[in-house]
Amino acid sequence: MAVSTPRDRSPIRRRIPGRVTFAILGGAALVAQLAVVPAVSAEAAVAASAPSSLTVTWLNDDSSAAGDQPPRDSNSPHYNEMRNISVTVSQTEDIIDQAIRVEISGFAGTRAGGFEVVNGQNFVQAMQCWGEDPNADDFVETCQWGGRIPVVLGNSVYFDNNNRVSGLDYDPFRPTAFDNPFYTVSGTRVTGKGEIRDGKSFSPLLSYFGPSTTNEVPVARIGSDGTGYFDFETQSSSQAPHMGCGTEGHLRCWLVIVPRGTKFGGDGRACSDLVDRNGENYSYGQTTPIQGGSPVNPKCDYFENRIVVPLDFTPTGVTCPAGSPEFRVSGSQFLISAMSSWQPSLCQTVRSTFSFATNPDSVARAQLLDTRTGSPELIYSGYPVSSGELQTPDERTLLSQTTLQYAPVAISSVVVAYNAEFANGRPGTLNLTPRLMAKLLTQSYTFTVPSSTADPDRSVAHLSAQAQTYRYWNQDPDFRAANPTNWQSYDQQNPSLVLPGPAAADGIKQVWRWILADADAVAFLNGAADPDGMTINPYYLPKTATNTIPWFYDDLMNFIPAGTPRIVGEVGLDGGPYSLSSAPLDVFLKDDGSLLPYVTSQTSGTTRFDSIQFAPYAQDYLSAARQAFRGDPNSKTFWDATKLQDDGSMGAWVSAGVQDAGARFMIAVTDSANAARYGLTTAAIAPANASVPVASTPTTMNAALAALTATTLDTVLQVNPANVGAGAYPLTMVTYAGVNLTKSTSSSRQTIANMLQQVATTGQVSGTAIGELPVGYLPLTSTLQDQAKAAASTILTWSPPSPTPTPTPNAGSQIPTYSEEDSLVDPTAEGGTDPSVTTGVDELTGERTLASNASPLERSGLAIALVLGLIGFIGAPLLLRRRGYL
Repeated sequence: MAVSTPRDRSPIRRRIPGRVTFAILGGAALVAQLAVVPAVSAEAAVAASAPSSLTVTWLNDDSSAAGDQPPRDSNSPHYNEMRNISVTVSQTEDIIDQAIRVEISGFAGTRAGGFEVVNGQNFVQAMQCWGEDPNADDFVETCQWGGRIPVVLGNSVYFDNNNRVSGLDYDPFRPTAFDNPFYTVSGTRVTGKGEIRDGKSFSPLLSYFGPSTTNEVPVARIGSDGTGYFDFETQSSSQAPHMGCGTEGHLRCWLVIVPRGTKFGGDGRACSDLVDRNGENYSYGQTTPIQGGSPVNPKCDYFENRIVVPLDFTPTGVTCPAGSPEFRVSGSQFLISAMSSWQPSLCQTVRSTFSFATNPDSVARAQLLDTRTGSPELIYSGYPVSSGELQTPDERTLLSQTTLQYAPVAISSVVVAYNAEFANGRPGTLNLTPRLMAKLLTQSYTFTVPSSTADPDRSVAHLSAQAQTYRYWNQDPDFRAANPTNWQSYDQQNPSLVLPGPAAADGIKQVWRWILADADAVAFLNGAADPDGMTINPYYLPKTATNTIPWFYDDLMNFIPAGTPRIVGEVGLDGGPYSLSSAPLDVFLKDDGSLLPYVTSQTSGTTRFDSIQFAPYAQDYLSAARQAFRGDPNSKTFWDATKLQDDGSMGAWVSAGVQDAGARFMIAVTDSANAARYGLTTAAIAPANASVPVASTPTTMNAALAALTATTLDTVLQVNPANVGAGAYPLTMVTYAGVNLTKSTSSSRQTIANMLQQVATTGQVSGTAIGELPVGYLPLTSTLQDQAKAAASTILTWSPPSPTPTPTPNAGSQIPTYSEEDSLVDPTAEGGTDPSVTTGVDELTGERTLASNASPLERSGLAIALVLGLIGFIGAPLLLRRRGYL
């Protein structure tokens, strides 16, 4: 291409009809932004290099991927800008649905463009491609690109960067002949041009990948020193079946990184509609403050500058030998990542398909006692089956007649993970105290309740006057005290909070145990003001006649401008007031009853959104981590009048999409393994009644094991957050395999014993290969390993006791009966006895805690969890379906 004579190169975006500005409904763009601050600790993120880390240089590459790079042309106008670029990818083998870190060096710092384009020059873009030959002419047609919505992307980059063709070629109202389609791995051709549907411009690519699912990175910034990093989401066939990465015969896909410098890479509108101040198109090689044109558009030459990195995926197809029996496993979300690695290896060694369905721990424990055909003989949970958790005398009697065996299988932790990237970069640390966490979980800040920009004061009128003065989270003196050196970094945006639920979990219980062990947090939960006057959201106080809030609706839900007092608060099953501090919960509540908007004319007067729609639950720890990584609050507060409901009505509250680059703040409660899987930084938390925060690392999790305390069984220990010492992470947990020997068979005991033997040995070797222990877990200590091996031996040699004759009662003997009233009696209450309790083993003492205190709120949550959990267990092994192991 010829280089034209330089002109005034200040770009002006040519006026385009509104219908060609791609006003397509969809989510905001997910854009990775390189940090311009030091990287976080390797223990807190996925940045730590795996054995398969690979460095590729733009010029004269001598790595194992050298043959995958396109030739470099020294006459290219981009040559001198890119010749020193080097890319290091943290992991290139054993890839699953995860995040990998990409580090850039040798480039120039990102510069802002004119006309409000934030990133005009010197940034990188990234995508995943599935083609077999990265040097093939049609390789670009296998790259996932074009799923972003330019209008919602805003001014992060020039709008036509995000399409597969130029604006001229995309415009369905002004069709041209050129196309740059995307081909699926099955051969389906998907046009890269716009189409007209119902009179509107529409991209067919969105049927395959869209703003909330695509992993393309439209812009990643470079620091002023020429270095930076971003985390890239790899997608197997489970997440992106149209690329098929990880399927049989197609284990290798590619990470493609396209650097963008300062030179225009096309010749006029075929590449981009950018024009200078004279209204003329740019010519090839001209310097322009804004990089216009798509990185995959063949009418530009940007794709010729690509750096290609091979990604070898873990197989997602069935790997168990044909005819292998299925063995059902249920339980703890802590085992999601571990079972992803262990299961395919167990297929080959134990010759059984371990189908794992995540369920609430309490549901899994109930399933373990279940004697019906198909119920699991093996479950994962943090606590043993406890008589105090069971609801009826019949269940407690069944427990007394059942032989259970427990084996430790994993050590990990609950973490508060976050994704924060602001205009001035990424803040390096975040510290939390129990009281700060209590404030978040009780929706006591203004940003945690449904809000209305039309009338923000009324939306938060029920919160404390002090809370209403905090525009940003970092204005709370509590936050500043916990983050004394960098609280100023958080003055640009409030976080969106992602909580797993609504089902219960032992990990969630551990969070509440930590909070309730702290005197300041307990006082706050009980209604006391913090030192600065902030109090709890009244919805979370016990319900009493004096606990009232302003309410802005009448009985027919019509808006009342002045508002009237309304009694609110927590109640137990008996209808009486209930205090959150009276017993540990194992669920995250969303009890603020705010409804918005106040006036529903814009929604045809049919519906309002509440706390659940404002901040929906994540399905599990994995989903919570993925949401935080993508910057997706999933907040359904955008009214879509065209949304068709199941009942035939029109209009619904839908998600407005992910947060913008440079303005992203997500906090998620998840586990250490899934946080590491998606490269999330984790907050350091202060132990109860202490001030020095502790992050979750292998070292601090190991230190927490000194606080292991007997649960309702002497053989099942759990970290007591109230007893952890300095330098120990209080949300550390041990996950146990529970086995019902009474309902087992000789064959199943052999299978379980072999499985536990492998899990306790080679399954505790940290690594990324199949069968190894993923990042985020702490290998079992030698003591816990020995306990697991001993349990496996016990299971293998156990035999059912010989049946004893059932005595025939004399005519005058009395057979005890139980009424419905009896089932509500707590056998552990004063004066009560429980015939199922084995003295000295699972009786309650002052040093023991129930596996569940079965508070009224917990019991109602358990009922919901049972329904959801049983559906999940019977329906499918959710995790392994996600990975493709059936």
